[in-house]
Amino acid sequence: MNQYVFFCQPNNCDQFTYLIKESPSYLAEKEALLEQGLIIEGDVIVADCAETAIEKFRQINLNAIEDYIQHDPIVGFTTFIMEMYHSLRRRLGAK
Repeated sequence: MNQYVFFCQPNNCDQFTYLIKESPSYLAEKEALLEQGLIIEGDVIVADCAETAIEKFRQINLNAIEDYIQHDPIVGFTTFIMEMYHSLRRRLGAK
C-alpha cells in the first residue's frame, strides 16, 4: 500500500495532482509543487493503486461539498435555484 498526497490550487480541487510519499524524490517534488502555488489538500490517502487513491480523494471532496450544502441554507437555496434554471433551459431546448 502506498501513501498518496494530493495537491491542488487553492479553492479549486477540480484539477489536482498527487505524489507518492514513499518516492525517493517526494520531498523535492513536494517543494516544487508548493513553489508553484499548489497546496496540500486533505490527509494522506492510503491505497493499493493510484486509481483507488484518486477515487477516494474525489469521494472525500464530494462528501465535503455535500455536507457544506446541507448545512448552509443559503448555499442550498442557491443550488436549488441554479438547478431549477438549468432544468427549465433543458426543457425549453435552450443551450
